[in-house]
Amino acid sequence: MEYFSLLKHRSDEIIKFIANCGIFSLLLKNGQVIHFIPDNPDHFMEWLGSKGIKDIKRQQTNRLQEEGAAV
Repeated sequence: MEYFSLLKHRSDEIIKFIANCGIFSLLLKNGQVIHFIPDNPDHFMEWLGSKGIKDIKRQQTNRLQEEGAAV
């Protein structure tokens, strides 16, 4: 568990995220969706990945690629 600067939630509270134009929408374990704009989006993306927090866009892309390969 750890915090990211200016984000008021611990990493273990976040289930998954999606990002667009530097704005991150985070799904929390309590069902709440919050929006966060970090000073350095690339660094925040790396932090999320290092904590094992899933990127919704990557999940969707992988699923579509798998479905396309099966056709």
